[in-house]
Amino acid sequence: MDLSKYAALFVTESREHLKACNHSLLEWEKEPAAAEPVDRLFRAIHTIKGMAATMGYTGVADLSHRMENLLDRLRQGLLQPAPAIFQLLFRAIDALGRVIEMAAAGSDQLPDLTLLAELNAAAGAPLSPPSAPVTEPPPTRRASDAPRLRAVRVLIRPSAIMRGARAALVLRRAESLGAVSGVRPPAAEFERDDFDGRFSFRLQSRSAESAITAALLAVGDVASVAFEEPAASGTDPQAMTRQIRVDLRRLDQLMKQVGELVVAKNRLGALASESGDPVLVEVSERISRLVSGMQGEVIASRMTPVGEVFERFPRLLRDLSQDLGKQIRLDIEGQDIELDRSILDEIGEPLVHLIRNAADHGIEPPTERERAGKPAQGRILLSAARERNTVAIRVTDDGRGIDRARILAKARQDGAAPETETLTDDLLVRVLARPGFSTAEQVSGVSGRGVGVDVAMTRVRALGGTLEVRSELGQGSTFLIRVPLTLAIVRALLTEAGGERYAVPLVYVAETVEFDHRAVTAVRDREALVVRDEVIPTVHLRDLVAARKDAPSSRRPTVILEVGERRTALVVDALVGQQDIVVEPFDAPRGLPPFVGGATILADGAPALILDAAALL
Repeated sequence: MDLSKYAALFVTESREHLKACNHSLLEWEKEPAAAEPVDRLFRAIHTIKGMAATMGYTGVADLSHRMENLLDRLRQGLLQPAPAIFQLLFRAIDALGRVIEMAAAGSDQLPDLTLLAELNAAAGAPLSPPSAPVTEPPPTRRASDAPRLRAVRVLIRPSAIMRGARAALVLRRAESLGAVSGVRPPAAEFERDDFDGRFSFRLQSRSAESAITAALLAVGDVASVAFEEPAASGTDPQAMTRQIRVDLRRLDQLMKQVGELVVAKNRLGALASESGDPVLVEVSERISRLVSGMQGEVIASRMTPVGEVFERFPRLLRDLSQDLGKQIRLDIEGQDIELDRSILDEIGEPLVHLIRNAADHGIEPPTERERAGKPAQGRILLSAARERNTVAIRVTDDGRGIDRARILAKARQDGAAPETETLTDDLLVRVLARPGFSTAEQVSGVSGRGVGVDVAMTRVRALGGTLEVRSELGQGSTFLIRVPLTLAIVRALLTEAGGERYAVPLVYVAETVEFDHRAVTAVRDREALVVRDEVIPTVHLRDLVAARKDAPSSRRPTVILEVGERRTALVVDALVGQQDIVVEPFDAPRGLPPFVGGATILADGAPALILDAAALL
């Protein structure tokens, strides 16, 4: 049986096991006397070894086997966990990840011999020839045993990822025990979406039933193995929630198709209203409901917990702490908050830069912290929270804080200082985000080149989000990222200025009011509007887009935009209405104003620019 088509599954499942390995090893390093982390670590490595042996990846199986030897001695108490042991295991996990990727790509190379020798030395075992593949020990057989034909029934766990691939691996293992025939349903149907994980086959083998059961269970994700009759179980897999793994590219393509449907739905709705035909209006409304329902389901299918990105950072911070000679604890909150997968894939890099900066620039060395009356161990909090239709992600540290006077002096030295004597939070983040700006006296392997905040700001703005900073000298800093839940289809308020229409994402619209000249005031030489005793700076859209100078209407609607705790009043010529808009891919031409965040096609087929609320603020 050709298992090459299951290489992607092997890599995907191995990555999940490696994540579990890192998590367990970090937990074990914190509490060396704990038994559960090392047990979980052993099980994950053993599972990888079994899958690799089944796939024929000898290099992966070899390295996993030697890690198992070391972990087994640690589990039995024959070795005591020590910092050197933990560091060796972290290196081995990293090497295992590299070997897995190479094996699945068709290059089943042997691991680093030096690392193998260190693993064997730590375990007290001699270095076996690396060319010898590591496989599961064959079942014990007696020469006098005659081959026996048995009917075998197997149930794959309902929670298993891609049950069909797992079933194929079980058959592969069964073939190593004897002759397999009468597979029901046929192996070709394992890949069907409705395959429930139940299958049977006939096996002619000398092996005992206990040995057959052990060999098939070792494949992993096998709920039961029975002979002649299915194993008794009170769980009905048919009644359970069924899941399949879908290539993200298919979801992206489906999202594009739904986007086209939304545009067509809007156009049909406009034509139906103009026609006055009640039948056409009824059909248009029905199609609108169906498309809206489909849109919601597709968006929901793309939503993913931010924990999938957050879980990579404990290991990152552990390595940073060792490199910097600091004691830093990472706390994570809100990992169940969901984001569109397309945004989640892009948010990881900005967070890496912010966490590295917090560890290097924010958290002080232990001696400095103790002199300041702080615990020797610093703390970085990574949290996510839902705020209306956005997600707020915070990176907070309890370090030295940002010295605004020093930042301002460096900015003046570089000729980029704002005309002010103090840096507000808004000005501070703008200065920090300037390309190449850094106050570090020397470049380290972690930071100091002035790209961290710049990269974070650029990537977050490209996602339609904002980056803010709050800092108090001596107390710590918080970098706050706000991003929309999804970018593909958003609800927008359509406005007009100078005869052109512009879309404003409704998530940033707090309210709309009339522009009252009697409520106009000034703040720092800038026009502002007083709305219910709150002074809000104004932005006139006609001035921003250099609209033609014909006289605007006497009625001037004003859209109050709100991003976090900041507000601005956007004065427009008219409000056109609300509409679901599809954010089209947008390659910004040179010289495009920063307040343009994208483009869309309106219901009448005309293009419109999408305004970036953060830039308007």
